[in-house]
Amino acid sequence: MSKAVKFAVSISDSEFKELEFFRRKRHLSRSQFIRETIKLWKEETEKKRLVRAYEEGYRRVPENPGIVKGWEKASLSALSSEEW
Repeated sequence: MSKAVKFAVSISDSEFKELEFFRRKRHLSRSQFIRETIKLWKEETEKKRLVRAYEEGYRRVPENPGIVKGWEKASLSALSSEEW
């Protein structure tokens, strides 16, 4: 880890109690809890960005209903010969 930097954050008493409840439940230090929270926030932000890009791609180039029907037929034909 790079050089650690300390900083102060003001939050409400109820938010602090909630933070303490969850970090104790996971047996984490406050620093580790905050680091993990930031990491999760970054991952969630990236997932949302990727979903928006995926949706935008489908808006720009929507599925062709004919191609979808073809894939459905091919899937049914392949799966119907499988023993379940």
